Amino acid sequence: MRISPLDIRQQQFTVRMFRGFDTHEVDAFLDDVAEDYETVLKENALLKEQLATLEERSRGLSERERALQDTLVTTQRLGDEMKAAARREAELHMREAELRGEKLLEEVRSEEAKIKSEIQALRRLRRQLIEDLRATLESYHRTMTAEFGESAGDAKL
Repeated sequence: MRISPLDIRQQQFTVRMFRGFDTHEVDAFLDDVAEDYETVLKENALLKEQLATLEERSRGLSERERALQDTLVTTQRLGDEMKAAARREAELHMREAELRGEKLLEEVRSEEAKIKSEIQALRRLRRQLIEDLRATLESYHRTMTAEFGESAGDAKL
């Protein structure tokens, strides 16, 4: 059973005639005890309130800390994902550039082969034209020799 300050103040003792306590002294003592007890109870209630407030604040801080940790982890993961995506994109750009370079090199080699082929064809055509011109000149020379005789051939010399 819990005793309240009011219980202390209203407490009555049986007084014996011969060896009893001074009732005023007992009442004064009980008043002092009641006041002290009342102060202790008020202080206890105040401390309980403060404790509840601090526990609530602590829960709030714990929740914030947990939220910050989650945010930090999420941010770290997002940063890692962004780095990985950037690496993949850079690798993709590198592969694309390499493919374009290889394609361009292939086109250049193809063009080079085409030009070399054209040069050979032009050389063959030149030789053919030189042969045709020589044959034509020899044909004209024979025709002139046949027509004008040896004297036409001597005039040339």
